[in-house]
Amino acid sequence: MAGRLNKPVAVDGVVAYQDYDNPEQFHYFPLRIDAVKDETLKEFQVTYYGINENPYWVDFGNRNYKSVVGGVLSGKAIADLTTAQRTNITKEIQERYKVKKPVLVPIALSEVDVQPIFAKHIAEMGTGNSATFPTRVTLGASFNYQVGSGNSLFAELVGGERSGANVSPDFAVNVYGQTELYADPWEAEIHADLSRVWEYTRTKVSAGANLGWFNIGVDVDKITQELITKGIVKIKYRQGGGGSEFGWQMLNSTKALFEAINKQVASGEGLFKFDPNPTPQEPGKNDSWGAKLLPFSVSVNTAYVSNFFKQEITFDEVVTFEGLMPVMLSGSMSLALPCGLGNVDSFYDQQLKENGCVTKEKSDGLQKRITTEVRAKDDKIREYMGFVESGKWTPQQFSTMLDLLNTINMTETPSLKGYRDDGTPIIECAPPEEVEAMLDELARVVLDGGMPAQREHEPTETRRRVKL
Repeated sequence: MAGRLNKPVAVDGVVAYQDYDNPEQFHYFPLRIDAVKDETLKEFQVTYYGINENPYWVDFGNRNYKSVVGGVLSGKAIADLTTAQRTNITKEIQERYKVKKPVLVPIALSEVDVQPIFAKHIAEMGTGNSATFPTRVTLGASFNYQVGSGNSLFAELVGGERSGANVSPDFAVNVYGQTELYADPWEAEIHADLSRVWEYTRTKVSAGANLGWFNIGVDVDKITQELITKGIVKIKYRQGGGGSEFGWQMLNSTKALFEAINKQVASGEGLFKFDPNPTPQEPGKNDSWGAKLLPFSVSVNTAYVSNFFKQEITFDEVVTFEGLMPVMLSGSMSLALPCGLGNVDSFYDQQLKENGCVTKEKSDGLQKRITTEVRAKDDKIREYMGFVESGKWTPQQFSTMLDLLNTINMTETPSLKGYRDDGTPIIECAPPEEVEAMLDELARVVLDGGMPAQREHEPTETRRRVKL
């Protein structure tokens, strides 16, 4: 038994699909799992670092110090609906499908992957990411977990700062997995110039060339319809149609276009990314395609301007949806209760070597550091884009340098000044002119057609190894 892709219902962070054979049965998945003591969270422990007004330096070997942010979550949890969510989704099903006593059964996920979140910032990059987490999540069953961000580089944490509607709690994970649902028959030929798709979509983001991501959320519904009505994307139906009944297929066809555009940029993170939508809701009267029901939202990489592609990029494919098909679901799960008088001992600040909550001062301190780094990199990105517009750089060279820039701290590059009496290093942030010199050297290497795996730099009295 499986749910029907085109028969969804959503409320309070839960999506459910009517069963293919039994109309009174609904397969549910919580796209937002709240931390409720003795319901979804049995026990937990949090160790964190770098969430502070000052950098936290880690030696990666050979005195290669880097500013890092992250931590480790561990405990015992239950991936399931809370009592309140179960009540709300049941009521929504009754009203929408006129089923008096709906039977709720959980969706099983396979190929599960997790992405840690610390103090509202996704910490997915860096060295040492680890997760002891079920490879197959059975909703309603308890499991032990240990999720570590490793040493998430501060520079790379900054790159995801503008994803927008991040409503995740201080300590959580995003969970990604695959299930199978029945899709109504739908087949269409899709023709598009990907460069025009990118140009139009990018103009919907009111930002210049900047670092990071801008979340367009469920506005992908409106953008998709405009791409079609304006003739930028041409669709010829062989089976099915473009009405509300096939809204999910239409929106996922646009996702396929966006993923194809990503492939046009060989380096870096791409031009689009798809994040969990932790608050899916029933669409309003004017939302004909039901984008609010989507388990994902779309973010645009603002480092690339609308006219980034100069050439036509043809996309001609036949997209088919029929029968039982794999569907990627994603959600957010809180793995810690808010820090308070009753559980301060469950939180340990590795940087300060003491138990304690992430206070407003700590959180504001990290945010101030991120804002400073974002501004510095925004200026550099605009400079690099000017090189592309003048013909000095190719788009590929821009992408390569952007990829490198996302691994470099412009405001928190370490400078080793010496050692204290106890042997601990004295590290300060390198001056701007030193960082500029390093970036100029990297740009020269890229322009020469190379991107070495590793180079030596000697901007201070003590040699530092910068890994590229």
